Amino acid sequence: MFSKGFKIVSPKTFEIYYESVELKENHALVKINMGAVCKADLRYFLGKRDKRILGLKYPMRLIHEAVGEIIKDPTNTFKEGQKVVLVPNITECSYLNKQQCKYLKEKSICNIEGNIDKCEFRNSIGENYCPKAKFASSNTDGFSCEYMSFPVSNLVPVDETIEETQSVFAELTSVGMSAIRRCKDMNCNIDNKVIAVWGDGIVGYILTCILKVMTKNSKIITVGKNEDKLAQFPSDKTYEINEPSLKDLKIDLAFECVGGMGSKDAINQIIDVIKIGGRIVLTGVAEDNVAINTRKILEKGLVITGTTRSSIDDFKRSVRLMEETDYNKYLGKLVNDIRVIENITDYYDVFEIEAQNKSLGKTLMKFNF
Repeated sequence: MFSKGFKIVSPKTFEIYYESVELKENHALVKINMGAVCKADLRYFLGKRDKRILGLKYPMRLIHEAVGEIIKDPTNTFKEGQKVVLVPNITECSYLNKQQCKYLKEKSICNIEGNIDKCEFRNSIGENYCPKAKFASSNTDGFSCEYMSFPVSNLVPVDETIEETQSVFAELTSVGMSAIRRCKDMNCNIDNKVIAVWGDGIVGYILTCILKVMTKNSKIITVGKNEDKLAQFPSDKTYEINEPSLKDLKIDLAFECVGGMGSKDAINQIIDVIKIGGRIVLTGVAEDNVAINTRKILEKGLVITGTTRSSIDDFKRSVRLMEETDYNKYLGKLVNDIRVIENITDYYDVFEIEAQNKSLGKTLMKFNF
């Protein structure tokens, strides 16, 4: 069968592609129902990456935040019509069911069942750190198409009671789950703590909401620069950046969710105000090197880790959070609008809207090719 899709071919230029879809081994045929534009998608749309890198990426389908439904599954893992979210981080171990990954002996990376038993390290940091992983809308085609042959290992079922306008945020939620998972690697739990989130954007909001639902007896604070956005956060307390009182909070754990050149000021402020022996998780992406105060890191004995993307297990935990808690009540604020995508003009319009978007939420796309 043929599938219609949109590919970015140069900055601000999409083209329509019709491509043959053939079911691969251990794959299912998935119809893409809804998607959302990420900041990373906008960088490709606006051409805000190194020209050499862009030359290697184009042409490529964008979108890695998506929910779909099963059309056909020869593996019988899913039923026809079953709703699923798509995990964009794809490794050979997951979809080829390999019993031994050549990277495992170098570093404990992949936690795919069947591989971890053969790993000498046992404690995995997740397949999202695999150096050979493919990531939709980054180094392989994304989800802006009618149909896809997609690994069943990278499909996570979603209960019918969960609206697509909620489950489409599973990818962002999984990023938050991934960041929290890194706390365990620093021997730091999230209960009975003063936890601060730097960043008043959508990642900071999602992470704050997750922490509110998952933590016990912890105080959750958010630090940002936009009063209107901060007012929408379910934090116990919000602070504007550079407030002197931040030093009095005795912060145990801090998450940096700023990214870009703004991450420099955010990270250095965290280093300055966090208590001695504190833990810091960096999640923001900066295109250029960022200078941080290493002297104070040493003087305070801080532990800093980073996180990128998310694993299949992070997605599963995200879906469980949606199905088993009241987390979904926070997601409505993130839906600015829902646009039906029937043609490439509709698709362009959403990207132009998102390129100008300064609000907390985003415009969702309901695909109807």
